[in-house]
Amino acid sequence: MAIKVNGTTVIDDSRNLVNIVSGAGASTTLGAVGTYAFLMNQTGNTGTPGTTHPGSSCMYHASSKNAGTSGVYASGTWRTMGWSYATTGSQDYNTTVMVRIA
Repeated sequence: MAIKVNGTTVIDDSRNLVNIVSGAGASTTLGAVGTYAFLMNQTGNTGTPGTTHPGSSCMYHASSKNAGTSGVYASGTWRTMGWSYATTGSQDYNTTVMVRIA
């Protein structure tokens, strides 16, 4: 007997598991859709979680205050997954965790 989840067979009649991994976390390739990164949005405050930003404005950033940026921009479209706080004159004011969605 096959077991299905939302119409997708996850265990077939021979009881072999079927790989159904997709979406967030499916890849560990840097910058792939579904991966997370600590990015600095160059166009302003990343703001509320759930907002989206083009990768051309998102630079990979160090995790400690004033540690600087990598100079490497992401590609694709990214969604903010955490809060960030804008501080006038601070280079790292708009850095947070983002997930690539496209």
